[in-house]
Order: sequence, then structure tokens, then C-alpha cells
Amino acid sequence: MRELRTDKVAIPTRFARGAVVAVTCCVLIAGCKSNASGAPPSHKAPTTTTTTLPRLHQPTDTKPMTILDVGDSLGEDLGLGLGYTMGTNPLVHLIQAAHGDSGLARPDFYNWPSVLAADLAKYHPQMVTILIGANDAQNFLVNGEPVVFGTAQWHTIYAERVALMMNETLKTGAKMLWVGLPIMQDPTFGAAMQTLNAIYRAQAAAHRGVEFFSTWSLFSNAQGLYTAYLTNSSGQTVLARDSDGIHIAPPGGCDIIAIAAVKEIEAYWRVHLGV
Repeated sequence: MRELRTDKVAIPTRFARGAVVAVTCCVLIAGCKSNASGAPPSHKAPTTTTTTLPRLHQPTDTKPMTILDVGDSLGEDLGLGLGYTMGTNPLVHLIQAAHGDSGLARPDFYNWPSVLAADLAKYHPQMVTILIGANDAQNFLVNGEPVVFGTAQWHTIYAERVALMMNETLKTGAKMLWVGLPIMQDPTFGAAMQTLNAIYRAQAAAHRGVEFFSTWSLFSNAQGLYTAYLTNSSGQTVLARDSDGIHIAPPGGCDIIAIAAVKEIEAYWRVHLGV
């Protein structure tokens, strides 16, 4: 895992640019096959947690809210924005732990459930923010057999992995804001991201203490289409997306998604974080 950052200095290296673009090509090419191998799933339907969890307490200067940010390179973008907007906020202790190139489709490459469990035990966050999935629109192997992206089997297995991330968070008493994937420049890749967003939304609805936050319209223009430029909260037009049409551009786009995510936390869990 890369160095964790809690200040407002830009992270000098953002990972996974080439990897995500490669996945875009994979989605666009019919019959693309992955050489990925994942741990065999349980094939049990995801279950809703029944644990009654306390509401978030209002953080103070002496008892700040620890926010753990996880995910892929888009999660790094979100974490970068959170660092810009919350890095000196005494009400928040930010842990930036997203990892470029990662996802839930390739536990053989980066096992997020295992990493998340370790991070939860180490940092004891009250809130987990996650933005992930840009690398996940791909086939994977289970017991040596290919599971094709978009099929019912793929959907079931991937939903189990999403549910596992949510359950691991909730059983510690933390809450989770699952940040949806933004609109993409390439419509075909964007459609794949919408497929993933639908899974995230459904699983969040089934897990008390998890909120799905859609960013699709946040990064769309007035016509609901992809745009690289947006108007920020100060009324300025800023570059919001990278030239690859996938990632979120710092500082403007990263600020936009971070501020929106924090406002969602404030509204949904009725806390004040000073944004």
C-alpha cells in the first residue's frame, strides 16, 4: 500500500491510468477474455446485516471522525479531493488508502476484503468512503472456469464481493458511503460502469448503514452527457476530468466529488463536518 496522506498536498503519483484504459479496450472488444483467477466464491446469496448500529456521533476537535478512503485509482482521486477539502479540518482524521490498479474482479492481484479488514482493525474509522470498479468490467476465472462479464453468474459473484466489503465495514460499527462511478467519455465503457453502479446501489439498499451516492449527474452537463469541464461551488469553470475520459482531474474535479461526498455524509448521517 502506498504512503497514507492526511494533508492537502497533491499526491505526486496516481496509479492505474494504463490499466483502466486497457479495461476499456477489453469492454469494447467482443469476446475479450481475462487471465484473472479469483478465489472461489461461496455462491450464497448476499445477506443483509441485521446488526443494529448506533448513529454517527457529531465529531469534535478532541474526538474527530476518522474517514478511511479506499478504492482504485478513482478512489485515489476521491481521496485526493478529501485531502484538499478536509486535510486541515479538526473534525476529520483522513486516512487515504485507495490503491491504483485494484478492484473486486481480481482478488488474486489485490484482495480488497483482506486489505479492508486489516485497515479497519488498524485505523478504527467511523466512516469508510469507497470508489471502485473502473477496472472491474472484465471476465474472471473461478475454479479455472471463465465467468463472463455481464452474465447472471458474473453478477451474482460480483455482488457477493461487494456485499462482503459492506459487511466487513458494518460489523466494526463503521458506516460506509459507496460512491458511484461517474459518467465516462466512452458510451460503451460508461454502460459497463452503469451495470456496476446498479449492483452497488442494490447492495447498499440491502445493508443498513451503507449509503450509495450517485455521481453520474454530478459529472454530466445540462443535457446529461459527459463533459470535461464543470462549474464548481465558487461558480468557476474548472477542468473536472483527465484526458483519458475516465479519471477525475485534480484539483477541480477532485474538489467537486469530495465536497459532494462530504455533504452526502452530513445529510444522510446528520453530522456537521464544516464543508
